[in-house]
Amino acid sequence: MDQHFLEFWGNFLINTAKEQKRMEDLFKWMQQGFKGFDELTAMFNKFYGLEQMERDTPVYMEAWKKASENFLKSFNDVMELMGMVPKDKHLALIKKYEELKEKVAAQEETINHLRLLLDTKKAESQQELVQGFQDLIEKQSQQFQETMETFGSFFQKENNQ
Repeated sequence: MDQHFLEFWGNFLINTAKEQKRMEDLFKWMQQGFKGFDELTAMFNKFYGLEQMERDTPVYMEAWKKASENFLKSFNDVMELMGMVPKDKHLALIKKYEELKEKVAAQEETINHLRLLLDTKKAESQQELVQGFQDLIEKQSQQFQETMETFGSFFQKENNQ
């Protein structure tokens, strides 16, 4: 974290303890691109060494841009250390959660459908197996009957001779 941010942040927190409204002002100030609150802008310029620079020059604009980027990065780092998540990340996670919830629901529906198909197929396979076994028993019974009739007629011919 950069030294300027820590000085700014420390000074700001001391002043914030005196007046809660300052925190709200800070968030509005940041949302407005570090504009609109002269006292915060002056404090920012002081701690980032921008107050001695001539405004509206390319050098000042570049220094301002770099300082504001460093400030935002450090601010986000501090918020993260406190366990806070930026709103855009929070909303992105909510969106991802909702998408995953829908995906899981669709996958569960597919799984249930496939289970029903599998159960139906198993039932059909079992039915085919039972039917095949019954057909085999009938065929063997018929063949046994024919064999017995053949033996019977063979023994009858032998007895008749």
